[in-house]
Amino acid sequence: MLLARHALRPHRGDAVLDRSAMVLLSRLESVPPMTLKELACALRLDGSTVHRQTAALLRAGLLAYAPRDGGEVARRVAPTEAGRAALAGSREIYEQGLEGVVRHWPEERRRQLVDILQAFNQEVEGLEGGPWPRSQTGRRAGVRVDGAGPLH
Repeated sequence: MLLARHALRPHRGDAVLDRSAMVLLSRLESVPPMTLKELACALRLDGSTVHRQTAALLRAGLLAYAPRDGGEVARRVAPTEAGRAALAGSREIYEQGLEGVVRHWPEERRRQLVDILQAFNQEVEGLEGGPWPRSQTGRRAGVRVDGAGPLH
């Protein structure tokens, strides 16, 4: 896709998370801490893949183990403040890339793009058996429909 190949590719100097880190941190940002097994099920990934990805994020300080409740055996992970900041920064870089493509579009066309992408995501979530948790801040992915830069 041209969109992914051109507009959304960060510049070489931009510090962005890799795709797996963005997916994992995005999944964890709006829910209580999860076990690695819960994460593997939610992301439809093999447990070893989730172990490898979370280990890298733990080493980087982007994830941390959450305190255990009572007799709970399984460890749960949650994003750290650094993880949330890295996710927000990466999103902003990708949103700026998308903004570069649609900055000359009229507001209505931008709104249509956002609506279509949201509908597409919801259909995919339905096919996969459940919605992706979203933050309560009303954040919408993509670009602002008012032409004032990235949507938040």
